[in-house]
Amino acid sequence: MATKFTFYKKPNYVRKVPSYRLLSKRIFSAIIGLMMMAAYTGTKAQTALVVPDSNEGSAFIGPYGNAARQLQMIIDDTLLSSLVGKNLTSISFRLPASTSASWPPNSLTMSAFDIYLSEGVEPAERQLNFAANVVGTQTQVRSGGLQIPAGALTVGSNPNDFSFKITFTSAWQYNGGNLLIEVRHSGTGISSRSVQAASTSAAGYGTLYSALWQSTGDVLQGNFTQVEITADGPLGANSVKVGAGTNVYPNPVKDTLFIKSENQFNSYSVYNMAGQMVGSDKIFGKAVDLSHLQIGSYVLKLTDKDGNTKSVRIIKQ
Repeated sequence: MATKFTFYKKPNYVRKVPSYRLLSKRIFSAIIGLMMMAAYTGTKAQTALVVPDSNEGSAFIGPYGNAARQLQMIIDDTLLSSLVGKNLTSISFRLPASTSASWPPNSLTMSAFDIYLSEGVEPAERQLNFAANVVGTQTQVRSGGLQIPAGALTVGSNPNDFSFKITFTSAWQYNGGNLLIEVRHSGTGISSRSVQAASTSAAGYGTLYSALWQSTGDVLQGNFTQVEITADGPLGANSVKVGAGTNVYPNPVKDTLFIKSENQFNSYSVYNMAGQMVGSDKIFGKAVDLSHLQIGSYVLKLTDKDGNTKSVRIIKQ
């Protein structure tokens, strides 16, 4: 007698996926954004200051001009009291409210975007001479190329968000006085992108803030690019604690980041300040190779075998 086989038919059901696995990329990006505004272990809560703190109606192409430019922004100390004694860590610009699409349409890299900080002259005493406006010694806080992810500068609100931070290579402590921000960049290599700015006829121009710029011709007076300045307390030079029982070091890191932890992490992911993942890999032992990253600030997410995660901000030198 032939043996009769009964084949099992898999029931038609959908396996329930744990809710934490359903977090979208957008939600995770929002979490990263909140982390940037929160107090990290070993740091003070961040402070964000916008100058001028108003919804200005003009524009300026200085920071994202298509050709190489040098520009200075001078800010009176009366606007900066909330930053005294804190480390300045990034600046950010935003698109005018009239802009209809996020920028850039495709990711781009500016080969150089160098930033210098120092004290400055009174805005009313600004000259069309870069060196004459510097008080004391300039400190270079950022050097090298700048990667701008597609759509990093967002639209959809009035005013638009300061959605893309240009992080410093090293923090700079502001101890009072007028602040001079100088940018020297290589240009985008594509069409220029205007950002929101205060015009030269704005109420505070020439008294509370002032600006100048140069491309290939003479040094000129320019609209004041509205800027968000981010500051926090001192970052640990050698080690940052990531929750209970976990430390990563050195931070800032040049090539290899080491992990000291009671947990066994088996993978990592790295996200830029726009919330986009820029690297991920398995972890073998207690070291993570970050030599491929460009200079800047990132969020490092460590994951153990059970899916538990720990995240921390790191600075790549």
